[in-house]
Amino acid sequence: MTTRVQENRRLKNTLTTRQPHMGMLEKSMLRSAVFDPGDKVLDANVCSGQVSEYLLEHMDCRVCGVSDRMEEVRRTRARMYSGDFVYAPSGDIPWQDQTFDTVLLHPAEGNIDSLRLQLQECRRVLKPGGQLVLGLKSMPTMLRRVSSFVFETLPEDELPSCGEAEKLLLQCGFEYVSKATVGLAGSILIGWRAKEDN
Repeated sequence: MTTRVQENRRLKNTLTTRQPHMGMLEKSMLRSAVFDPGDKVLDANVCSGQVSEYLLEHMDCRVCGVSDRMEEVRRTRARMYSGDFVYAPSGDIPWQDQTFDTVLLHPAEGNIDSLRLQLQECRRVLKPGGQLVLGLKSMPTMLRRVSSFVFETLPEDELPSCGEAEKLLLQCGFEYVSKATVGLAGSILIGWRAKEDN
């Protein structure tokens, strides 16, 4: 027989282990986006599936996801009770044109060319008037230089800076681009697909 205190403690432990644990960047992406109940949302880099799980449970959205790492797809499928999660090479989204209301993209690695390819695919699958929320782990220029010197990395191995990504969004045809910083090494950019394409 368990006491009320033991039962409450067990319930609290169950709930805390069940809640998705997201990083600051993912939480800020979710806060920055506009979701309506029933929206179809694409998580364009599912990672561990925490963002997708949150959207499904708390935002009443239909969630799909894609990743270029099969292990991430397996892990996400195991924790989700609905949704379509698939493997595809980076820069390839295997859905038809104008399918999603919102696309969340948070690339973990790549350079400006791979990001351009991903953004073009994201725009293709967005419905007219849909939003793209791009989360970048990018350090300020001075910290990037120090980091590349210390860790001996090449500049082309790094994700683009916030300014470069903003220009890229405009080049790929997104409108009303807005940005926000997240901590020291993160940025969020939101771009909208035009309601009527020219």
